[in-house]
Amino acid sequence: MRSTLRVLMMSDTPADPNRGAAGTEVRTILALRAMGHDVDAIWSDTLGRRIQHGNLHILLEQPKAYERAVVAALRRKEYDVVHVNQPHGFRAARAVHRISPKTVFIHRSHGFELNVEETLRPWIEKFGSDERNALRRAATRALAPLLRRHSQAIAREADGHVVSSSIDAAFLHERMGVPREKIATIPQAAPDSFLETTAPPMTAQRLRRVLNVGQFAFVKGPMIAAAAMNELAAAQPDLRFTWVCDRASEASIRALLTAEANAMLEVVPWTTQEALRDLYDAHGVFLFPSFFEGFGKAFLEAMSRGLCVVASDAGGMHDVITSGTDGVLVPPGDANAVADSVLAIVRDPAHASAMSAAAALTARRYTWGRVARELTAFYENRLSAMRR
Repeated sequence: MRSTLRVLMMSDTPADPNRGAAGTEVRTILALRAMGHDVDAIWSDTLGRRIQHGNLHILLEQPKAYERAVVAALRRKEYDVVHVNQPHGFRAARAVHRISPKTVFIHRSHGFELNVEETLRPWIEKFGSDERNALRRAATRALAPLLRRHSQAIAREADGHVVSSSIDAAFLHERMGVPREKIATIPQAAPDSFLETTAPPMTAQRLRRVLNVGQFAFVKGPMIAAAAMNELAAAQPDLRFTWVCDRASEASIRALLTAEANAMLEVVPWTTQEALRDLYDAHGVFLFPSFFEGFGKAFLEAMSRGLCVVASDAGGMHDVITSGTDGVLVPPGDANAVADSVLAIVRDPAHASAMSAAAALTARRYTWGRVARELTAFYENRLSAMRR
């Protein structure tokens, strides 16, 4: 097997290291290059977009854009691997197999769409409210089965699939029929700068500060975080809450909180990774009550800075956290369990200190160098399988 792989990575996102899926791709590319691989990248500014409606763009424009871009790239250069973010690259997969049969096509998912849909359905029925008009709701229902075909197509067309959690891997194998050898579960990592310095010690001041980082999106369970904060405000009035999200969501967040909880809350707009590290270092408890996560880098970032994480038993949290030792896992959707777990942590400083130290140690096992090594091994495995 060649020591240097030629890799083309494509993602319909901006090349922004401070964003979720985009940041994962940026850091993966940098880590692969650090190993000596020849990695080219195509981002949203190259793929282009004319249709502004999200689902229509995905349905009608994105698959063709991926296909055009990969055809143009393969005419310029030979690649061992074409690695595409999202299932909407199924047409690109067909083009790779047609034009360059010695190139493997890898689909990377940051949360497999059909798994997200099935997981959220009962929670939407319980908590959801759709304020769109009847015409827009009907349009969404009509588009849904067409979009599902993209996930079904990528399951058939890709030579390999990279996911970040065992839950997504199980869905691909058990529900989509993808052979296990075609699936790699590769956990993500905190930024290198988070791991280069020792996490600050747990203090009484840190323990009184509770942090939530996540956009005001249904999948993140904002109503669960808010309900837990309401309980905590009543039970422990000396706590202080910080919620990092887009500024436009502040009114929606505050509408879910009691007067007591609102008085204890500061909303901080999205910021850089380095500024976010300072916020982590100033807090002691981290809430992560998502209904679904493909992985959820924020909880691992928090662990790397010694926060005691209280998270849903989902996504990467399910695989990384040993509940009670380096964090706490609670059933998704259970605000009472979130609040009770936080109170148990803040009222037992000795255990909180031990959990903080264990969390920081666990997080340091997950690096972008590890991601690159495991991804390289999977690329080589899929290349070997193709040649056999």
